[in-house]
Amino acid sequence: MQTIPMTVTTEVIETKLEDEVFIGEDDEVEEEPLSKDDEALKQYEGKEVAKGSHVVPKGVAVEELKNYSGHKDLKNKCPEDVKKIMEQKDLFNTYDRFVQAIVDTKTTRGSLGKWKDQQFISVLDQFRDDFTEKGVKVALCKRKSGNGSYRWLEFIDVEEVGDYVPQYDVSNFSGQIIKTCYTKLKFPNGVAVEELKQWGGRDKLKMKIPIHVERMLEKYDLFKVYEQMVDHVIDAGIGNKTKNWKTDKLKELIKVYKPMFAEKGVDVFVCHKEEYISHGQYGGHVEHFRWIEFVDRAEQPTYQPQRDAETKDEGCVVM
Repeated sequence: MQTIPMTVTTEVIETKLEDEVFIGEDDEVEEEPLSKDDEALKQYEGKEVAKGSHVVPKGVAVEELKNYSGHKDLKNKCPEDVKKIMEQKDLFNTYDRFVQAIVDTKTTRGSLGKWKDQQFISVLDQFRDDFTEKGVKVALCKRKSGNGSYRWLEFIDVEEVGDYVPQYDVSNFSGQIIKTCYTKLKFPNGVAVEELKQWGGRDKLKMKIPIHVERMLEKYDLFKVYEQMVDHVIDAGIGNKTKNWKTDKLKELIKVYKPMFAEKGVDVFVCHKEEYISHGQYGGHVEHFRWIEFVDRAEQPTYQPQRDAETKDEGCVVM
């Protein structure tokens, strides 16, 4: 096995997480650029959602939900692509009853009109079978970033889209979380995450395997490949002087092991997020957050990491 020298710079500062931030509907927000995979989807008439930070393929109708008092638009406005799929599938009556139930059930939103995800899903669950009988799956999706939270409904034409799985489906989150300074990143079932801590990251990587990663390795008999990869990452994924993680070295290193995991139906990605931490009048500094995602393609055939270090601009800093 060829040894590839690697470096990783990781400095993690304990910072109190801010409360969830919600974007005002009329605010102009600069979002992260689309990944190469999302650009490919866009070529096939995919629709942009969440201020252009994500794309769903043709055959998925989207209804975006305002963060505050979104029930008003949900009741009074219906996007054209949603109208089209409801008409094609003879689902207008079901859709109208679903929307009315969301509006009438006040527990689906807080005192300021902010959506409550689990209460929303409890109402949606009452109508899932009616949609499914006509070949449409429905998912409440949510994407969070340092700029805020975005929610939308996906109405999925199963016949047209095939094995598509909405990766931001709130009902399918696994409970795995990576905390950055400004947000909490959540991941769906079928994606196992291993964080590369900035301080003492090499020791922590060697000491314990996260439970979701362990289950995936056991499922596909990948423990030997994983152990070899971890040894290589610890030795070669760091800087020569600082001994901190280096994203460029990690990317090159993971490329060596990608084919070994792919043979068993698992894709591996190095992910990287940067955040600028202001010190007020004294300037600020950039925090780096890195992790590895193991994607089970049997469960997540269309999943693409939103912060893939291979496709995202390394110079992009979330302010």
